[in-house]
Amino acid sequence: MSLDSSSSALHLNLPPSSSSQSRPPTQITIHPSVVASILTHHTRRPDTDAPRVMGALMGQRSESGAEVDVRSCFAVPHSENAEQIALDMPFQQSMVELMNRNGVKEQVVGWYATSPELNAYSALIQNYFSNETAPFPAVHITVDTTLTASGEGLGVKGWVSTALGLSPKPENCAFLPVPVTIKYSDSERPALDLLVAPQPNPSPALPPLQSLSSSLAQLSALIDSAQTYVQAVNAGTTAPDVSVGRYLLEGVGRWSATGAEDEGGVREGVQDTLTVEYLANLVRSQVELSSRLALLQQGQ
Repeated sequence: MSLDSSSSALHLNLPPSSSSQSRPPTQITIHPSVVASILTHHTRRPDTDAPRVMGALMGQRSESGAEVDVRSCFAVPHSENAEQIALDMPFQQSMVELMNRNGVKEQVVGWYATSPELNAYSALIQNYFSNETAPFPAVHITVDTTLTASGEGLGVKGWVSTALGLSPKPENCAFLPVPVTIKYSDSERPALDLLVAPQPNPSPALPPLQSLSSSLAQLSALIDSAQTYVQAVNAGTTAPDVSVGRYLLEGVGRWSATGAEDEGGVREGVQDTLTVEYLANLVRSQVELSSRLALLQQGQ
């Protein structure tokens, strides 16, 4: 996409009054996972000198179209320099088709960029996504990834566009701000507070939590008591108790020690359990990825 010379005349296209066309949204709601995905895309960009990354926003609109709820997003490859910009449109369309085949209810509502700057290139991308979201206007989310030492930055802003010029052109438009609200549940609030909290000063040895330290000390005392009892029974100095032996068997008997002594069998049992759980999650992810790649190849 190349830029044409701007017109000297100014013409504002007001929102259409016809019921067949939708007015621009007045409120954008975005989930914290979307902001996290955008920041991850920016930090993992192949070219660290690239000014920004771009992607598509997926979500739903209210019946009136006044509110847009952004629930997910995905990256779209693009290249940009001082003379031109190119967006991988086939990739974006293939991703949307793949999501539709997998039963995703969200639809394309706009696009994002990790730069607060809005220029003529932004107008070109906005025009493309407006065609993808027609008859609804596309929303644009900008995320300022600049973070100062005082903690300022990471601003999230929303925009919609309106055409400008004597003869409206894709690169001639004005971006109008739209209020953005970060929507999160009560269970997500502690994690968000931890992310935005100032980083504590590094310390060579942070004191343990009082409750955790007390619990570990109590557990250690119980293990020492059980070990002393077992050693006394084996030595014949203490009469064995069937009920105590049954409790001990229920506690550690599920992890059988294969030739190991003391706590070796328990450690091996815990490691085996964690290994099986990890492999199960890995197989599940591989099966899901394989099915999606198969659907993508069928679509091509």
